[in-house]
Amino acid sequence: PLSYIIAIAIGIYAAKHRGKLFDIGSGVAMLALWSLPVMWVGVMLIGYLANKQFLHWFPTAGLHDLQADTMPFLPRLWGGDFERGWLLDAAWHLVLPVFCLAYGSFAVLAKLTRSSILENISSDYVRTARAKGVGERDVLYRHVFRNSLLPLITVFAAFLPSLFVGSVIVE
Repeated sequence: PLSYIIAIAIGIYAAKHRGKLFDIGSGVAMLALWSLPVMWVGVMLIGYLANKQFLHWFPTAGLHDLQADTMPFLPRLWGGDFERGWLLDAAWHLVLPVFCLAYGSFAVLAKLTRSSILENISSDYVRTARAKGVGERDVLYRHVFRNSLLPLITVFAAFLPSLFVGSVIVE
């Protein structure tokens, strides 16, 4: 769901500003993301973001910290100190695997959204809606975006099995 939300937002913005700097830059970035193998990205994320020699922002293994049994469920301020909590600890341990699983589909979905919107924006019903005086925002979201969702829903059926298979490889 996170990759769909971000990809749709980037795809709509890139389609609205076709040929501008954001469209070209996001296109290059999406192509680069799609080209990177998941196994290599996973190793690089662990090597640079979880390694003690470099940044050590994220944990390298496990779903929880060793002291997770003694943590409260939700984060809280206790005696002036911030206590992470079991739920935030679990979310923090899932950041790298979720990113590693989502970046490839994110790139494909953003490009698919952009191309689908650009295809629908030149249709007859969009010209008719504009001729009737419908605002540009309403044309984009009520007419174009609704019809542009069909390819995204279709692609979801292909991404779901690869998400489960990819999670075994990433973990």
